[in-house]
Amino acid sequence: MGRPREHDERTRERLLEAAERVSETDGWEALTVRRVAREADTSTRAVYALFDSKEGLEQALHEAMFARLLELSRASRRSDDPRRDLDSLTLAYRQWATERPQRYAIAMHRFLGVRSAPRSEEGLGLARAVLDELRQVVRRCQQAGLLGDSDPEEVMVQLRALAHGLAEFENLGLLGPDPESEWLLGAGALVDGLSESSARAA
Repeated sequence: MGRPREHDERTRERLLEAAERVSETDGWEALTVRRVAREADTSTRAVYALFDSKEGLEQALHEAMFARLLELSRASRRSDDPRRDLDSLTLAYRQWATERPQRYAIAMHRFLGVRSAPRSEEGLGLARAVLDELRQVVRRCQQAGLLGDSDPEEVMVQLRALAHGLAEFENLGLLGPDPESEWLLGAGALVDGLSESSARAA
């Protein structure tokens, strides 16, 4: 009979949540294995057993974030209308960004950009899969004539930038009483603007 695991999934999640709280209070650079263990009311041995190191803890947090975004993206509605599907993906991103604001902030400011923390192959694979979900819908929008002659990859960058700005504003309480409408209006305005710009150029 196998030896029971000393540290389970609940301990793992407590440690990830502790890392969030420490980074929110004092910044990510203040995070240490000992402090995370103390914050989670467990031992440093639990951190090493579950994550191997502080870097492993960082990577696990990245993986958890993008696994959740991929789950929401794949669960969003697909139909014969790519514009409607883009709205569904937009709202999936909104749910991801706002359901755990501190974890979202870590994902954006710690794991993306030229000075990002090291990420595991699994985490990078999850992030690429999320982008593929968006890429498929954007290309369908282009095929339907909704984006004019815009490059789909450039449209993806614009949509991601828009979504990040909306997420930051909503998490700061700056989007007013109906933030969902603001998200949909923003994404819709971007698509309409690309279509109209191409029409004028033609």
